[in-house]
Amino acid sequence: MMMHKEATDEMTALLKAHKVEKSPYRSFNQISDQWERYCHEVTTLLLQSVSKVLNLHLRKASSYTSDVLSKAADSDASLVFKGRIQYNPSTGRPIKQSDWKKLEEAIKKFLGAEVGSMQEKMISDSFWLGTLINRLNDETKRVKTSLKKIDLRDQDWSKFDYTDYDTDQIQVSQQAAGIYLQNVSDNARSQIQKVLTQGVRDHTPKHKLYQNLWDLEEDINRDWDRVVRTETSYATSNGNLISQLRQEPDEEHIFMIGLSAPGACDSCDGLIHDRVVVLVEKPSDSDSIDIDGKTYTAIWPGKTNFGRTVRNYWTTVPMHPYCRCLWTRWFIELEDYMRS
Repeated sequence: MMMHKEATDEMTALLKAHKVEKSPYRSFNQISDQWERYCHEVTTLLLQSVSKVLNLHLRKASSYTSDVLSKAADSDASLVFKGRIQYNPSTGRPIKQSDWKKLEEAIKKFLGAEVGSMQEKMISDSFWLGTLINRLNDETKRVKTSLKKIDLRDQDWSKFDYTDYDTDQIQVSQQAAGIYLQNVSDNARSQIQKVLTQGVRDHTPKHKLYQNLWDLEEDINRDWDRVVRTETSYATSNGNLISQLRQEPDEEHIFMIGLSAPGACDSCDGLIHDRVVVLVEKPSDSDSIDIDGKTYTAIWPGKTNFGRTVRNYWTTVPMHPYCRCLWTRWFIELEDYMRS
């Protein structure tokens, strides 16, 4: 048990350290920040609704940029909750099973609706951003370009000659993100139910129950953040790589070079930053390729470290959860120029 706790603490510390990593591309960071804010507001609205159901003291509502989501949340709160479930901390009266079902289904409906729309838009926007970023010629502009200057609407993949295999990558990414987001939703629902059940059992005072409920906010948001930052990185990277392949379909070998922000972890610094790799079309059992007597690492759209341990990581972006590294075009002739 102690070994498991130590491993969990080590992983938590590692993920916390990874979270501070930033992409060298301003727009990449901004799209992740945008979706993080969205998820945090989902958490706030959810916990406000649960507090309202239980007649607990409500927090001051935070402002939210999406009028549609706010109206949907208010509608759910008034129609589904409407104070039907009463919690009596003085008597510890259990919440009825039928009321539990109403509460759980309301939470599921609220979170489920967000996950369904979020997984599609978050991934398609990120993928499209990676595609458009690759088409900008000036390196300085690519790194410093704000997300506000990039139009993510009217996503027409056909004008970039994307194949069915390419668009399948988008759908696979959406499905994977949907699974991870659903896991966050399920975990959030489970944590809320655990706090309320324990509160009834222990005759927890109303103000303490309220505090216990809102203490979940950080845990839920951390789970959201891990999925958002990892999946947006994965989608933007794939969009970038596929766009590069379609942009130069007749190129015999497409070389890329890795970029990591200052303060990147040892894995990113050793396997990504300043590493010249070769972009290939499809997955391979081996991630090495020989060109003119020299061995390079091969990368491809969809390459991932999912299921691999740190010691067995191979070169790909994202390297790990929260990874913000990226690939950019490299011309092998530059190596001779830089050595001269």
